[in-house]
Amino acid sequence: MTNTERIINVFIDLLAGQPLTTEQFMEKYHVTKRTVQRDMGSLRDLLAASKIDYQFEHKNRSNLYALTPTNRIQLEQALSLLKLMIGTRAFQKDELVQIVDALTALLAPDEQDVVRKLCSVSLAEYTPVGQPDQVLLPRLKQFSTWIMKRTTLSFKYQHSYDGQVHSEIGVPISVYFANYYFYIVMFNEHRPQGVYRLDRFRTVKPVTDRKIRLRYDKKINEADLNNKTYLLHGGSDLTYTFRYWAFPQTALDKLPNSRVIKVMPDQSVIIEAESFEQGVLLWLLGQGPRVKVLTPPSLVNAVQDALKATLAKYDQWVQ
Repeated sequence: MTNTERIINVFIDLLAGQPLTTEQFMEKYHVTKRTVQRDMGSLRDLLAASKIDYQFEHKNRSNLYALTPTNRIQLEQALSLLKLMIGTRAFQKDELVQIVDALTALLAPDEQDVVRKLCSVSLAEYTPVGQPDQVLLPRLKQFSTWIMKRTTLSFKYQHSYDGQVHSEIGVPISVYFANYYFYIVMFNEHRPQGVYRLDRFRTVKPVTDRKIRLRYDKKINEADLNNKTYLLHGGSDLTYTFRYWAFPQTALDKLPNSRVIKVMPDQSVIIEAESFEQGVLLWLLGQGPRVKVLTPPSLVNAVQDALKATLAKYDQWVQ
């Protein structure tokens, strides 16, 4: 065995997590202590010059040589990402565990234990949204490929407005996450920015006999779309104003790109914002007496109609 072959074998053993003492090295390769020191010195220099994510260690007291993985991600980064993932409730538990394992594997062994312990209670009591058989990771991978290749797709999709499954065709152009769910933005000749929930696709397959070409004059600004679909994406794009009698930052945090345009004498504020009508209507109705819509008239009427219909149901219940 040549010197190079011996060093490679030692490196493979250490990389596999098998520490090696000087005595074990001498016995296994039939070399002197001086050779061990020379080989390990060469290995240490090679690792120092490389970008491999391992640290070479030599413990003088036990004469033990080992390789320990260095962090490819910081503990606080891994922990914050995992807590966010758990908080979204988007994935089924099996898929979430896969993500936890993948992220913690980027940490040093002692920090892996810390992160796992800090996430253990949240994982034990984790309750996902959606159906129990809902699998997202393979879908995300497949759609990412279709998005990059601008693949024309034929698909069956279950819409929320009627619960029925409809056959459609389109080109996926982006993917984003909001409020528990992943969404796919699709383009076709009739809807340049159709938004579809990833888990509601029933069947999807590439189309070989037809290709939809994107119109770049209709190019989607994904960040702008995401800022308007933080609630729900149904209805028309709407700019609106409302008076708010609660802590202003609560509304500003919930409504991206919103701004306070006036502070009233009673310390209430007038806020201007932009979103899709269906989502903002539900949010406004959830604010109760803390909010009053000012413009546009169509939204004022929609809020009034919804409140009247709600009160009518309570009047029926009393009778």
